[in-house]
Amino acid sequence: MDVDLLRPGTVPISPDTILWFEFLLNPSLLYEYLSKPLPDPSPTDLMIKFMTINFEQRENDVKAIEADPNEPKQSTPHKWSLKNLALKILSLKVAAYLKWDLDTLETKLPLPLQISLLQDLFYIATDNVVEIPMIPDFSRDAMIDQVLFTVVLYYRWHLRAIVYKSLNNRQAKQPFIHIPGIQETTYIPPGLTDDIIRKLETYLPNTINALNEILELNDMKPKVLSFETFVMLTEDSTECKQNWENMYSISADEFKCQIHYDLAVFYLLREDYQSAKRHVAGAQELFRKFDTSRPLIYCTIKKEYLDGYCLACDIPVENIKPDLMQQMHASIKDQYTNIVQVLQADNVTREIPQVYRDNLELDIQGGMVNRTITVARDLLIQIQCLNLVRKVLENEILLGDYIAEIKAAGTKGLNTLFWAFGNIVERATEIDKKQISRFLLYLVLSGDIDGLASKILEDVNFRGLFNENELLEVMREAEQKGVEIPDLLMDNEWGIQPVTYTQNSRMDIGSLEQRIILSYNPHEIRELLIRLASLNPRNPLWRLNNCWELPIPLQSVAMSLPRGLLQDYSYVLLAKSRELVTSKDFVGAKEMLNVLEREAQLLVAGGNSLILKLCQLVAWEVLLIEILHCLYVWPASEVCDMQTLVGKCKQCLGALQATDQVIPRQEIIEYCTIFLLNMAEWDYLTSIEKRWSYSEFAAAVSSVCQDIVKYKGSRKFSREAWDMILVVFGPSQQSQKRSSSGSSANSASRDAVIAITGALSRLREPTALTVATSLLARLHNVLRDESSLELHAQYLNLWPATVPNANSYNTRTIGECLFQLLTQALKYYPSNISWLKLMADLNFVLGFHESAMKYYLEATMVASDLFRQPVPRTQIDDLVYRRMIKCCTHLQCYTQATVLCQFLDEVDYALAFKMISSDQKSCAAADAMDAYYHCIWDTTILEFLIHLHTKRGEHHRKQLAIKVIGLLELNSNNNEEIQREAANIRKATFLRALAKQYVY
Repeated sequence: MDVDLLRPGTVPISPDTILWFEFLLNPSLLYEYLSKPLPDPSPTDLMIKFMTINFEQRENDVKAIEADPNEPKQSTPHKWSLKNLALKILSLKVAAYLKWDLDTLETKLPLPLQISLLQDLFYIATDNVVEIPMIPDFSRDAMIDQVLFTVVLYYRWHLRAIVYKSLNNRQAKQPFIHIPGIQETTYIPPGLTDDIIRKLETYLPNTINALNEILELNDMKPKVLSFETFVMLTEDSTECKQNWENMYSISADEFKCQIHYDLAVFYLLREDYQSAKRHVAGAQELFRKFDTSRPLIYCTIKKEYLDGYCLACDIPVENIKPDLMQQMHASIKDQYTNIVQVLQADNVTREIPQVYRDNLELDIQGGMVNRTITVARDLLIQIQCLNLVRKVLENEILLGDYIAEIKAAGTKGLNTLFWAFGNIVERATEIDKKQISRFLLYLVLSGDIDGLASKILEDVNFRGLFNENELLEVMREAEQKGVEIPDLLMDNEWGIQPVTYTQNSRMDIGSLEQRIILSYNPHEIRELLIRLASLNPRNPLWRLNNCWELPIPLQSVAMSLPRGLLQDYSYVLLAKSRELVTSKDFVGAKEMLNVLEREAQLLVAGGNSLILKLCQLVAWEVLLIEILHCLYVWPASEVCDMQTLVGKCKQCLGALQATDQVIPRQEIIEYCTIFLLNMAEWDYLTSIEKRWSYSEFAAAVSSVCQDIVKYKGSRKFSREAWDMILVVFGPSQQSQKRSSSGSSANSASRDAVIAITGALSRLREPTALTVATSLLARLHNVLRDESSLELHAQYLNLWPATVPNANSYNTRTIGECLFQLLTQALKYYPSNISWLKLMADLNFVLGFHESAMKYYLEATMVASDLFRQPVPRTQIDDLVYRRMIKCCTHLQCYTQATVLCQFLDEVDYALAFKMISSDQKSCAAADAMDAYYHCIWDTTILEFLIHLHTKRGEHHRKQLAIKVIGLLELNSNNNEEIQREAANIRKATFLRALAKQYVY
C-alpha cells in the first residue's frame, strides 16, 4: 500500500508509505502519486478518505477561513476549518485529475459522497453553500466560466444519478465510512439512497429545462476546471482563492455533445423515444466533427455506445447495417413495409428466431380478420409460404402445416409456394436441397395440391433437386393428375383380334392368378376361377396367396367340401372378406359373405349337411362383421339395427346351450358377449351359463353395473370382478410351475388373462367403462400406497383396500393398461369430466406434468362450458387446483402457479409467496411472469409483488403490478358481488391463456 489510510502511529508502517496529511504539507505530492501506473489506494478511494476524515473541532483552536469579503455573496458564507477546507480542495483536485469523469465517480463513490463533492465544488466555484438539489438559479447568459462548468456538471450528474439508480437498484456493499452530516454513522443506510433519489426526482424538470436552455446558447466558450485550477491552502492562508485563469478551453461542440448524450440516455430510460431520438441525433452529428486522433478533454462518450443508441432510436449509423431482427421490427412499425424482403433474407441467414416469425404471421392474420390493419391481399399467403420454407430448411415442419392455406389460395397459393422456394434454391446447401426435395416429394405423393408435380417438372432448378427415382415418382403423379384420358384410349380391346405368335399356358395361368388376387368383385372372381380351372393349374386355387389364412373351423369346413368350384370359391371369398375387415371395409366384407351364402344355399336342397354347416358358419361370420362395424363407428347407430343385432347375439350365445346346432367359434362368442355388455343387456349376461372366462368377466361387470344403476354406488360390489382383475395383473404366469406334460399348470388362468384384456379393449358402454377404470385405478392406488399420488375416480371406496402379496404385481403394467383404457374411453366420450380428471391424475402420477395440465384444463373447459360459466366447485375442487399448481411448479411456470393459488377455497399465501420468490430467470423464461398480472385479483398477492419488484429494482414490473392493484373493481370496499364478478372474469381469462398453451 502506497498510502496509509489509517490513523498514523497505530501500526508500524513502511518508510515508503505516504501518510494522508503529507498531501496537505506538500502540494506537489498529490500529482506525483496520481501519476503512478496503479496507485494503491485508487484515486477514488483517496477521495473517500479526504472527504470522510472526522476531526474534533473546537471553536477556540480552529483556524477558520471565509470567502473573500470583497466578492459578492448570495448567502451567508460558511466557516470551515483550515484542514477541512484543504481536504476538500484535495478531493476536488483528484476529481479534476480524473477529468470529472462521471462514469468513474458514480460507480466508485457512494451517492452521499457524490453529493458532498458537488456541494464542495459549488462552494469553491460560486462562494455559495448549496443544499443539493436546492441549488440557486443562475443567469444562463451571464455565467462565468467556472460557474457554467459547475452548474452543467451538476445537471448532468442529476440525470445520471437517476439513470444509474434505475439500472443498478441493488445497493453494492459499502465500506464502513462516515458520511458528513450523518452523526455517529459507520455505514450508508439502505434507505438513504432512495430518499436522495426521491428528492432529485422532484427537481428533475428544472434540470431538463436548464440543460435545454444551455444547448440553445450560441456564443458559449466553455472551459473545464483543471488540476492546477485548485490552489492548496497553507498554514499562512487567510482566504480561499483559486487560479481561475488556469482552465482548459474546449469547443462548444464537445460540451454540447456530452449534454445531448446524457439527455438521450435519460429519455431512453423514461421511454420518451421522440425526445431521445432528437438528442441522440444531436450527439451523433457533433461527435462526427471530432478528431479521433486526439483524446477529448471533457466528452467521455464511447462510440460503440452512441452507435447502439442510434440503432435503438432508428437512426442510421455509418458502416453499420441493422440486422434482420431490427429490420423486421422497423417494418412492423412502418405498417409491414418491406417485410417480405426481410423474411426472404432471413431464409438465407436464419437470424430471426422462429417464434418471432410465427407471431408476425398470427398478428397479420388476426389484424386482417379483425380489420385493424390494411395490407395487400397476398401478404398473408406470402408470409405463410416464407415461414413454411424456413421450417422446412430447419426440419421443424409438421406434416400438414400450411397445406390447407395453400390449397385455399388456389393457383395463387401454388405460385407463391414456388416463389418462396425459388428464392432459396439457388443459394441452398446440399443439406437444404435435400430437405426441400423431401418436403416437395411428400406433397407430391400425398396428392394434396393439384398441379404441384407438373410445376416441379417445368422448372429446371426444382428438377435438379431430385434423383432419377424421385423424378419418376413425380412424373407418374403428374400423369395421374394431368388431363383425363378417354376410356377408349385406355382400353386395348378395340375389337381387333391380337396376333399372338407364341402362346404360353403358364403365362395365362399367372395372369389369371394375379387378377384373382387383386379383384374384390365376387362375380369377377367366380368367372376367373372357372377360367383358371379350365387351364388345369398345378396347385389348388385356394393356395394362390400365402396370406390367405382362415380360422380353423372355417378352414376345416372349406377343406371338407368336394373338390371343385364351391370349395375354391368359398375359400377365396372367406379369405378376401377377412382382408377387407382388416382394412375396415366392413360393407365390402359383408357383401362377400352374402354372395357366398347365396351360392351355398342354392346347393342346400340336396340335403348336404356339410353345406348347411358352411351356411351357418358364414352367417356367424356376417354377425361378427356387423359387430366389428358397430364397434368401429361407435356411438353412431345408423349403420345397423341395434335391436336386431342384439337378438342375433343372443341367438349365437344360445347355440352354445343346444346340442343340435353349429357352435360358433370362440372369437365370435367373445364379441357377442362384449357387444351385449355394451348394449346394457346386463340381466341376460348375469343369467347365462358361465362356462367361459369371457362370459364370467362380462357377467361380473354386468352385476356391478346393475348395482350402480340400482343402488347408485351406495353399497360394496361383489368381489368377482376384483378377483378377475387380480388374476390378470397378478404374478407372471411364467414363474408358475409346469406339469410333467410341459403344459402350464394354470392354462385356464392364462386364457382368462387373454379374454379379460381383450374385453377391456372392446368396452364402449359408459357404465361398463366406469367400472373398469374404477377397478384399475383402485388397484393402482392400493399397490402404490402413496396418498399424495392417488388416482381419483368414481366408486373407488367400494372396492377392497388390500391386495395379498402386493409386491408380486407390476404397477407399471396396470398404469399402461389404465392409460389405454382411458384413451379409448375419451375417444368415444371426450366430454366425460370424471375420466378427464382421472387421465390427468394418471399423467401426474407418472410424471407427465404437461399432459396432466392438458387434461385438467380440458375437464375445466367441459365443466364451465368453455369458460363461459364459473367453474363449478363440485366438479373441479381444491385437489385439482393443487395438482395443477404442482404441475406448473415442475414446469417452472411459477407465476401460473401463483395465479392458481387464488383458485383455492382459502388462498394459500405461503405457497403463493414461495412461487413468486422462485428463480426470477426461470419464471420469466417459462411463463412470461408479468404477462399474467392482469389475472391476479387478490390484493395481498399484488402487494407482495410490488414489494418484491421494488426490492429487486424491477421498475417496469412494479408499475404493472401497481396499475393492476389500482383498478376500481379490485377495491376491497366493493360489495361481494362485484368482487366475485371481478374474480370470475380473471379466472376465465387466465384459464383461456392456459388452454391456449397446454391444450391447443
